[in-house]
Amino acid sequence: MKRTPWLLLAFLAFCVGSFAAGQRAEINNAYVHVIHGTDAPHVKSAPHRHEFNRVMIYLDAGEMTITPAQGPVEQQHWKAGDVAWSPARGLHTSENVGTAPLRMIEIELKKPGPAVAPRRNPKLDPLVIDPRHYALLFENRQVRVMRSWREPGGTEPLHEHTGAGRVTVFLTNLDTTTKAANGKTSTQHQRAGDATWSAGSVIHRSTNAGKNRLEVIVVEVK
Repeated sequence: MKRTPWLLLAFLAFCVGSFAAGQRAEINNAYVHVIHGTDAPHVKSAPHRHEFNRVMIYLDAGEMTITPAQGPVEQQHWKAGDVAWSPARGLHTSENVGTAPLRMIEIELKKPGPAVAPRRNPKLDPLVIDPRHYALLFENRQVRVMRSWREPGGTEPLHEHTGAGRVTVFLTNLDTTTKAANGKTSTQHQRAGDATWSAGSVIHRSTNAGKNRLEVIVVEVK
């Protein structure tokens, strides 16, 4: 009987242990590459460039210094839960100049965006029908980015997410029950810092089944 080399077994055990310890898997498909990153304090990165526009979600407060190969040095100041648009940029280095690790989620956008934006039914647009729980952060040709929150036991109105799909980043732990327009129900359990991808358009409503207020960032990819 063929035996598995002990080095391979050790590697597999390490991988299982790493994910059990809390590492998040990356999302990589035709539309987005979602990266969970942590910058240690005072460790300057190697020179690198970003080929794609990105949406950045900062899970911690922190201070960053961006030093381009050409041009002025950029000082960035972030609060936990901040969201920013980051255009593709040329060669540069980055350094967390704060005193604590800085966790962030980077959403690289692989497609330039459609020539015609997805049509939205205002009667199903969450920004229109539920402004008490949805806030537009920014919108451009590639994405519409919203912040959403819900009290314990609260149920959102039936609404629609349009486009190629959406990345949801969870700023708090989440326990929800979701009912789709076709009547199908599902449950979802996520940890703060998780990110998920949902392809295509959808019409649904969710109820916060947890004991605490939930808060998420929704990045609709056009």
